[in-house]
Amino acid sequence: MSSTSSITTTGGIDGPAGLSTDGILYSGSALVITGVDGPVGDDGGWLVTGSGAFPTTVGLLVWIVVPYHDAPGFLRKPCFSGVQTQGYVCWSEDTATLKFVVPPLPIAPPRPSTPLPFNPFDIYIESTDGVFSTTGFALLEVIHRSYTTKLYTLRKGLPPPYDVGQYSIDGEDYGG
Repeated sequence: MSSTSSITTTGGIDGPAGLSTDGILYSGSALVITGVDGPVGDDGGWLVTGSGAFPTTVGLLVWIVVPYHDAPGFLRKPCFSGVQTQGYVCWSEDTATLKFVVPPLPIAPPRPSTPLPFNPFDIYIESTDGVFSTTGFALLEVIHRSYTTKLYTLRKGLPPPYDVGQYSIDGEDYGG
């Protein structure tokens, strides 16, 4: 004998669970960011996937909160959606992840009077209709990316028949 269960819903709202009779189970009515894949480079343009709970029925605006020495003590740097024609408006496709592209970010405080901690950065998200907002604290770590890091990363991805040079900096001959 099998057992089944069901959730009593109002039935008026679309979604996997609908709106429960107590009003809190609708999966599209939450906005929380709990983590990101990373770290990212300071040069910007890195695609980040945030995890948490995100509405799918409304667009989201994502900012990186950077501590700053002048009032109000921080700057919000907007993230891009990474999708042509969407600009800054990001959309969650599955309620559990949100993808966005980070702008260039500093890795060190610009002045000694800049508030600390500086890095990792907070992420602030707000829905385009202004109903939901959340802040994920100290989630995004930013590291310095150099030319050699990118060069050797590219070379490691190519097969050996291509004459692209050494596959790591340790293989370079500096005449010493």
